[in-house]
Amino acid sequence: MLVDGEIFRTLLGSGAQSALPAEPEREADPKLTLGRLLKEGGMRRKPERLYRLFGEEVSLEALRTLPAFQLFEAELVEAIRAVARSQGWPR
Repeated sequence: MLVDGEIFRTLLGSGAQSALPAEPEREADPKLTLGRLLKEGGMRRKPERLYRLFGEEVSLEALRTLPAFQLFEAELVEAIRAVARSQGWPR
C-alpha cells in the first residue's frame, strides 16, 4: 500500500505531497504509516476502508520495485510453468 504514489494522489488530490517511505518493506508498522500519511493528507476515512482500493489500484510496475514482490512473482511464474509442464505443455 505504500509503494504507489499515484493512489495517494488519486485519494488526496493532485497537490498531495505524500512522503512515501523510500523502502516500504522496512516499515515496522505499515498500517500505522498508511494511516499517518492519509491523515496528514486530509483524509478523514479510516485507512481500513481503503485497503480494497489500494489492492485493486496498485500498479504492477510499482509492486515490481519491491524485492518481496519480485520473489513472489518469480515463484508464481515457476509454479505456473511447473503445472504447465506436468500437463504436457508446450505441445
